[in-house]
Amino acid sequence: MNHAFCWINQNAAGLTAIFTFLYLIATILIFNEARKSADAATKAAKAASDSADLMRQQIEDQATLRKTAVHTGVDEALKTTGDWRGKTGDLANMNNLKSLPPTDNLILPRTVVESAALIDVQMAMKLSAALNEMGRARDSIESTRNVDNKGGMNIGHFQRAGAEAAMHLAAAAERLQEVSLFLGKNASKY
Repeated sequence: MNHAFCWINQNAAGLTAIFTFLYLIATILIFNEARKSADAATKAAKAASDSADLMRQQIEDQATLRKTAVHTGVDEALKTTGDWRGKTGDLANMNNLKSLPPTDNLILPRTVVESAALIDVQMAMKLSAALNEMGRARDSIESTRNVDNKGGMNIGHFQRAGAEAAMHLAAAAERLQEVSLFLGKNASKY
């Protein structure tokens, strides 16, 4: 055992050089692995950033589509209520009753309200109320379709239905105008 210590003692400088060289190689390998990990982390961060940018763009695109759908729905509803308000007086005149168009355009899809709710809940509530008023106007108008008014004996029903429809359409138009103004004022926010 004494010989081993002597040999180590005599070759200490060489052994130190060998261990230093092995330590250097190990350090280089560790740094290479650390660099690879850093590169991978950088790539992952870049991919996450790109993914976040894509998601942000998709959210912005969806918001634009929602806003467009609501604008289109509100504009169409305003046009429809305006058209029908001019026709409600015709309900009392049986000659014009046959010429009244179908009332299907008084019913708009509820998806417009759902889209509006994602923009502003209060606005969506007003829009929903407007659509409800349009539905009530449609019901009033449709109540006259199958009523016989020979000799004018049911003229009161037609006059009442026309007045109710006009009232509901006016209420719908008022709420739709509020929604339209809100959308116009807040166009830059959305």
